[in-house]
Amino acid sequence: MKEQETKQLEQLVTKAMQKSTLETPSFQFTDKVMATIKAEQQRDAIRYRPLIPRYVWAAIVVGIVGITAYLWFLIQPAPLNFSTSSFNFMGSFSLSKNLPDFAPSKVTGYAFMFFALMLCIQIPMLKRYSDNKV
Repeated sequence: MKEQETKQLEQLVTKAMQKSTLETPSFQFTDKVMATIKAEQQRDAIRYRPLIPRYVWAAIVVGIVGITAYLWFLIQPAPLNFSTSSFNFMGSFSLSKNLPDFAPSKVTGYAFMFFALMLCIQIPMLKRYSDNKV
């Protein structure tokens, strides 16, 4: 019984295949598809995506401003002795009397030196990355 059904299905398929014509694509089908693929690849290659997103930069700025404000207003460093220097013009500013004296610590100096060193290392790395990507 199954053999007879299989034979009938095969005959039906062969008749359908003989009656149908072979469909062909349009004249420039391959060229159009390849042009679309190339345009898509070029569009993806041109798209600019920064290494560090804007929200990360915003968080870094907020953090630096917050730490600076904390150090500036809450920590009272030892006053500097300006009596031997000629900073007489500083006495005329009323703002300088209200703000505490700022004396950066050794840790702050080391932090700035470390930041400068990392910046000098990062610039050539980013340049090499940019050259290889393009």
